[in-house]
Amino acid sequence: MIGTRKALAKSVGSPADLADPEALFQSILAASVDCIKILSTDGRLELMNGPGLCAMEIDDFHQLVGQEWAALWPAGERQLVESAVVQARTGDAVRFTAPCPTARGAPRWWDVIVTPIRDRRGRVARLLAISRDITAHRATADRLRRIGEEDWLTDLPNRRSFQMRVEAAALEAMDKSSTFGLLLLDLDRFKHVNDMFGHAAGDHLLRIVARRLRGVLDKGAFLARVGGDGFAVIVPDIAADLDLIRVGEAILERLQRPACFDGRLIHASASIGAALFPRDGASADELFKNADRALFATKARGRGGIQMFQQHMRQAAQREASQLSLARVALMEKSVLPFYQPKLCLASGRISGLEALLRWDHPRLGIQLPETISEAFKDYELASRIGSLIQRAVIGDIRAWLRQGVEFGHVSINASPAEFMRDDYAERLVARVQQAGICPSLVQIEVTEHAFLAQGAEHVERALRVLSANGIRISLDDFGTGYSSLSHIKDFPVDTLKIDRSFVSTIDTVAESAAIVRALVELAKNLSIEVVAEGVEDEAQRKFLAGIGCDYGQGFLFSRPVKMEEVGELLRKLPPLLP
Repeated sequence: MIGTRKALAKSVGSPADLADPEALFQSILAASVDCIKILSTDGRLELMNGPGLCAMEIDDFHQLVGQEWAALWPAGERQLVESAVVQARTGDAVRFTAPCPTARGAPRWWDVIVTPIRDRRGRVARLLAISRDITAHRATADRLRRIGEEDWLTDLPNRRSFQMRVEAAALEAMDKSSTFGLLLLDLDRFKHVNDMFGHAAGDHLLRIVARRLRGVLDKGAFLARVGGDGFAVIVPDIAADLDLIRVGEAILERLQRPACFDGRLIHASASIGAALFPRDGASADELFKNADRALFATKARGRGGIQMFQQHMRQAAQREASQLSLARVALMEKSVLPFYQPKLCLASGRISGLEALLRWDHPRLGIQLPETISEAFKDYELASRIGSLIQRAVIGDIRAWLRQGVEFGHVSINASPAEFMRDDYAERLVARVQQAGICPSLVQIEVTEHAFLAQGAEHVERALRVLSANGIRISLDDFGTGYSSLSHIKDFPVDTLKIDRSFVSTIDTVAESAAIVRALVELAKNLSIEVVAEGVEDEAQRKFLAGIGCDYGQGFLFSRPVKMEEVGELLRKLPPLLP
């Protein structure tokens, strides 16, 4: 054994002039916090230092002398240890990490380095194994990993963990030529739960939903929380739409039972989008996007239920992305501008006002209609930025016309439903009008009935009342196409109704359209509200509208939309209706 110690002393570079290499050797062994072992070249234990014996909770090392070191490790790790011994015996240094309990069964993780000890002739005489206890470090790393991969509220895997799992599932499916299904689930009206009962109730509901989802899914399914009220499920070995739909329907049925919070019942429902790999996506990312498109389609048709991805959804998404991209380009280049179309008094033929219609100038294709960027009007940021550009341009044009002495009546500006999603639309517009120093009555705001049904509808009524109180008139556009038209004109400060062109275009060919238009005009008169008929394109339509007492008309019969610079000439041909 002394020879071993001398060899170790020499291997660690002991100075030749040290008087007692044995004392130095013992000091190194005693001072180290690591478990240091000397092994024979065939991997049998010859020596272990005191701190190592304590770390391994070994009371009597003599019973272990001569035993195979690998035999002290769990069965699942022995091949790794034996391989390290073989490699070190050939002269290489080897490092590995593995679990091994102490002699008393306490779990431990070890970071191990095995190196050869050479004799004076350079031959491998013994092996040096140094093991460091990394159990605490490993536990900390595991905690950090769980924090990074688990959702703290529901104890489900989080979005990051889900992404790794779905990518692994896609690779495995490609390797085995197998399939799997993906379900994306959003709780319906979850914001309403938070608003009505508080965030504690919302958190409680999320935990209950997670528990119910675990209960309804097979063991092989992977469940994760991927957003505020969003969950994702990977369902293995699913090859048919019907099978995946059955899983989704089982989830929906389980969620139907109300949850109880603080003595009150909370009802939960969900919308689900479904997709199959690889049919609906050749990669994990594409599969997720298509399941999300199916989820969007489920919500768009009224929320609740499940829908499989269909190819037309991809085309719609591509069209949406293209339109959003075009809108951002138009905003960046400030190529959005208003064109103006006159509204005429059907009795006198004079112009009562103008409607500002959005156009944008494509660098290659020229002036484009708003339909080419219609998806932008559903996005708050883009809709607000476009609306602000149009408002500034219109107000600037109004000031220019006033300086020139041009009589134009008023200008109507369209407001998309998304512009009301933050409760400051009215204040921003009123401020612009006041800063420009123009009379508020020169500006009219047109909103469609859909603004009362879209997200942010709760802000619409207040905005319209603020605008009306500040002298800005309100026009209800596309009247008759919504779901609660009469309540809108009863409950909100509406000054003008605009009859939708879909009725006007068929008044001379469809008896029902003529009856509807006649009834709307009569209704408006009884409520002392002005009426504008949109889409007047021929003389027969004009005569019919004038004959039933419709106040104003707008359409190609009178003028196409024109640039600001052409409005003066238009007014000379069709003089304004003076108050």
